[in-house]
Amino acid sequence: MKNNPQKGSLIEPILILTALCIVIFVFIMPTRQLGPTKSIFSLSGDSYNQNSEIKTNSNGKPNPTKNSTYSNSISLSRGNASNSIQPYEEYISIENRGDTSVDITGWKLKNAKNERPYSVSGSLQYFPADEVIIPRASIFISPSGNIAQQNIVLKKNEKAIITTGSNGVRTPYAIVNFKENKCSGYLEDLPEYSFTPQLSMNCARPSNEPGAQSLEVSCQKYLDSMRSCHTPKFETTDRQGNVCSNCVDGNSTLGSSCVAFIKSHFSYSGCIANHQNDSDFSLNTWRVFLGRTWELWAKDHETISLFDSSGNLVDYESY
Repeated sequence: MKNNPQKGSLIEPILILTALCIVIFVFIMPTRQLGPTKSIFSLSGDSYNQNSEIKTNSNGKPNPTKNSTYSNSISLSRGNASNSIQPYEEYISIENRGDTSVDITGWKLKNAKNERPYSVSGSLQYFPADEVIIPRASIFISPSGNIAQQNIVLKKNEKAIITTGSNGVRTPYAIVNFKENKCSGYLEDLPEYSFTPQLSMNCARPSNEPGAQSLEVSCQKYLDSMRSCHTPKFETTDRQGNVCSNCVDGNSTLGSSCVAFIKSHFSYSGCIANHQNDSDFSLNTWRVFLGRTWELWAKDHETISLFDSSGNLVDYESY
């Protein structure tokens, strides 16, 4: 039987075409069909690595983007926000680590209450976040109470401690927003006041007060024994318990000129009168009291956010 040359010539193209179809089906079609599901199986691929680098905050959400021009210089610290529930103790701080002074008056602080569910009558509910505006402050607490307020401008390396509540003590000096100074330690030392964190105890030593070297030797020795930032008690009793109109902390041996010098210098009002014009009078910390009656920052699952006057995010702290 003879072979049909025409039939043989048809089989070869058919085989080639079949092979091409197999190649297309095996190598090309799966790539096009399975392309969208590639990241499911390729856990060691680019898609997995990229997702693993995305950082989240304490609520499991992506961290917000800092888009303020002040983000490189102004930083936020949680202070004791995560462990204090008393508004008059709870505080955070804002610090200027840049080289240029920054006015933070009118900036906004915001908590993350809107991201936390609360159980109300058996159901979970969300509430709006709390927002507060940074107010103005006095350059120092005036003993008379008469001093104008100004914007809070943080110079290089200065910070503002923002207390949630207020210091309700009105006497002997009414506490307002103020900047610490070399006399603030007299307020810290008075039993009527309690500041968190405590005020700087940076008062001048009593023996270094201008005019002290012209006093009698016994008075100079007494000043050497006095601690800084201390307001002595006058007109009490002496160490024998007798009423004494010229005593200083129970000491009745000091002369009248010495007692007059101590009265006029070693108290908050005396310090202000004698030092408010000193070149080193102001320190580097502002104290701001928001006056809220309840805590602003939660114990956990919290994000403290700071926004500038244009509403842009400056910094945040999540815990």
